[in-house]
Amino acid sequence: MDKMAVEILFENDDFIIVNKPYDMYINSDNENEKNTVTCHIASHDSHLSTSTSPLYFVHRLDYSTSGILCIAKNKTAAGRAGKLFEKRLTSKYYLAIVRGHILNFELADIHYAVGMDPSPQSAHKMTTVTSSASLSNEPRAAHTRLLVLETGTYCGDPVTVVLLKPITGRRHQLRVHCSAIGHTILGDYTYTNKVDSTPHRMFLHATRLILPFEQDALDIQSPEPFFSDPELSGKWKPGKKCYKYSTPADFTAVCDVIDRSYTVGVKCKEFCFKQ
Repeated sequence: MDKMAVEILFENDDFIIVNKPYDMYINSDNENEKNTVTCHIASHDSHLSTSTSPLYFVHRLDYSTSGILCIAKNKTAAGRAGKLFEKRLTSKYYLAIVRGHILNFELADIHYAVGMDPSPQSAHKMTTVTSSASLSNEPRAAHTRLLVLETGTYCGDPVTVVLLKPITGRRHQLRVHCSAIGHTILGDYTYTNKVDSTPHRMFLHATRLILPFEQDALDIQSPEPFFSDPELSGKWKPGKKCYKYSTPADFTAVCDVIDRSYTVGVKCKEFCFKQ
């Protein structure tokens, strides 16, 4: 995918669903900022209610995160979708490559609460509550499921491809949960204290979104983005593959695995902190 292209995956009278590139803003109040989703698919001011053709963002993706973004074309559609997100009825699935080999479990439930990082130098960062010493400002319960898909190396360093399913929707939840279990997302400059700066991108991609409307439910997938990127392919060496995930059918199958509460033969682990 062209880094600057915003691919439309689905469109009807109520919604436009796009494949957002990495390192792109969703919108901006700065009229000179052109690196936004809104500038590519509509007018610069389309995120404002004063626009002649306003768009409504029912969920968001970080600047560094690529993948599926659902945008409503009218208030009624935005309200319908918003209720699904509020009630946690949507299903979101992300592909990520994380640092290190995950060998001691295959499926994990991460239950660390997420809140604002209280450090004065950490504006806009989030943190997890993993001990009484790490209590953050106004932490909120958070839950992520993680399934190991494949191990390998990136530039000779051990990495693991994982499927992530956020059960809750906290700011930076997937990034801080991966960091909290000792496996930061490859290329996550922010949550490695500005250390992981070599990769050309952060390897987190929103790959599938299910909106279970009573009529005309939407189930949208985007293509697997990492291994078709020549910036990665020359630096990647595969190791052990646990699941196939490159085709839409394969990806749907691994989503079915992570959706199950228990699978015979799959080694599970729970990460949680109880005061």
